Formats: sequence, structure tokens, C-alpha cells
Amino acid sequence: MELGLRVVRGPDWKWQNQDDGEGHVGTVVEIGKSSKSNTPDKTVVVQWDSGFRTNYRVGYQGFHDLRVYDQAPTGEYQYSLFYCYF
Repeated sequence: MELGLRVVRGPDWKWQNQDDGEGHVGTVVEIGKSSKSNTPDKTVVVQWDSGFRTNYRVGYQGFHDLRVYDQAPTGEYQYSLFYCYF
């Protein structure tokens, strides 16, 4: 996980509607560190689009509360090449 990633509920979600319901998106705003007691290593703080903000497990004790929300365009971009022979 890294700052700015957009996320949705993951496989171990157990936090009811903190995210405002399934399918809603949030942004990772803080990465946990072993030196922080309120945001330990393998956790992140998410700011949900609904306004709620709290920390979630991303490998902490083997649990993954979040999935990365992929906003990348699908398919491939292809360039057209023109050849001109004289």
C-alpha cells in the first residue's frame, strides 16, 4: 500500500458500514509504522469519500481489510505506424 491509493472493502472486512457501504471508495492517507501505537506496521489510515476516517489492517495479524481499487483504463493503446517508401 502507498499514500494516495484508492481502496474498497477487502476479503477480511468486518467493520459494518464505516465505508458507507460496499462499493464505496476511500483514499490511503497514512501508512502504519512499527514505532506508532495507534497506526502500527501493516495497517493504513483511510479517508472514506463519505467523510469517515480510521485505520485498517493490510496484513496485520494476517488480515486484509482492503483491496486496491483499480481505476486504470482497460485495453491497450496501439500506435499506428505509417511507412512511406520512395
